[in-house]
Amino acid sequence: MMIREHVRHGELLPRPSRPRGRKYRMIRLPALHAAKAELYTAFEASGMRKAEMVRRMGISKVNVDRLFDLAHHSRLDQIEAAFRALGKELSIEIRDAA
Repeated sequence: MMIREHVRHGELLPRPSRPRGRKYRMIRLPALHAAKAELYTAFEASGMRKAEMVRRMGISKVNVDRLFDLAHHSRLDQIEAAFRALGKELSIEIRDAA
């Protein structure tokens, strides 16, 4: 998955764009993956180092790395705590399926 590679290499995630034509289709991430991608984007934008995130959250660096890993199933309360450490709040939106 392209998003996983961007995170692994410490690169910024591409923002969603509009479909360019009929041969392109939009993909939707599962909710947990979307939360992790937004967390990674907020972390990168903050300029905070992982060591500071470790200190603020009181967890190990390995556990901080897992918060950004799409292959690891993090708990929602851990992701919420990470957003709080960044001065952010996680909000969930429910809407009718299209």
